[in-house]
Amino acid sequence: MSEENHQAGIITKVERQKRSPHRYNIYVDENYAFSVHEDILIKYRLLKGECMEESNLQDILHADEANRAYLDALRLLSSRLRSEHEMRARLKQKGYEPAIVGKTVDRLQSERYLDDELFAEQLTRQRLESQKKGRHFIRQELQQRGIKKDTIHEAMELVNEETEFRMAFGLAEKRYANELSRDPVKAKRKIAGFLQRRGYPGTVVSRVLKQLPAGTQGEEEWDADGFGEEL
Repeated sequence: MSEENHQAGIITKVERQKRSPHRYNIYVDENYAFSVHEDILIKYRLLKGECMEESNLQDILHADEANRAYLDALRLLSSRLRSEHEMRARLKQKGYEPAIVGKTVDRLQSERYLDDELFAEQLTRQRLESQKKGRHFIRQELQQRGIKKDTIHEAMELVNEETEFRMAFGLAEKRYANELSRDPVKAKRKIAGFLQRRGYPGTVVSRVLKQLPAGTQGEEEWDADGFGEEL
């Protein structure tokens, strides 16, 4: 907005921008003054011949900046859902002042475009079902995305040990089938580290290892506390 020539007077020209057809250039007393989105143009009746009062000018510019931030936010949401924390950070990166960021977030929440509970639920399901990640991985990612503890706790209720076991067992069996047939003991050490890195809890990892083909060593080797050093 530093390039805009803000001034009061009579609107002498309203011109649609070629590169941004939803934005219009406003000329006051034959001089370019500023540009606005068409929604702001309509809301404030910025028509040729209208008087541009100094008292209205700042309101118009503030409204246009808020509208720009809102449209930027919608573009960010068009690619994927985002948490409130992520949205605030991205809008700040784009240079919007805190008041505009807060107003935008409030509007998005009131319209249900931003909903941390829904975000946490969908991310949890996606990571569990599509990426086959364990609860520790999912919890850490939700924390990194700024989700509150109570919301994370609710999301973790969607994860049950039987589902995790089924996912983890399928991963281990598929990924290490050849190694298990050659050297089950060595393969199990690798599987333990692999599943832990994917966020599966020790109880699940232990169950998986006990269900896989046994080697020359006893099953007691695969206690849940016994493979923390195998990463």
